[in-house]
Amino acid sequence: MSNDSVQPGGVALRDPFYGAPFAEAVRRFWRKYTVFTGRASRSEFWWWWITSFVIGLALQLVPQVFTPDTPVLENPVGSYLFVLWGLVTLVGSLALGARRLHDADRSGFWQFLHVLPVVGSLVLLVMFLLPSNPKGARFD
Repeated sequence: MSNDSVQPGGVALRDPFYGAPFAEAVRRFWRKYTVFTGRASRSEFWWWWITSFVIGLALQLVPQVFTPDTPVLENPVGSYLFVLWGLVTLVGSLALGARRLHDADRSGFWQFLHVLPVVGSLVLLVMFLLPSNPKGARFD
């Protein structure tokens, strides 16, 4: 499917979908899994982030049902599933993060702040919350 094709909601895949509904944000995450150029709206970013968090938490907790004597969040099967989910979604999450930063007129390379414990992630959190900036179109 071409990046120019109109998707549900009337927005081309190459364009940020402002006010993206949940299902469309998740669909766009997978369709643009390796796309580091362009922009992503806040709704695209946060719907995916919430979805990924919930799936990761479920993968961590569901094995707990089968081993109730294991302390919560210390089940090795859950830990392996959680890490596997993180690896499966890593490239797509970095691409989405870069597109989100582009929409706020920031370089995707700001994501390297993640290597700074706590402070880097907090700075990035603020950047991911920034509103769209029309100047971000330079990343398209």
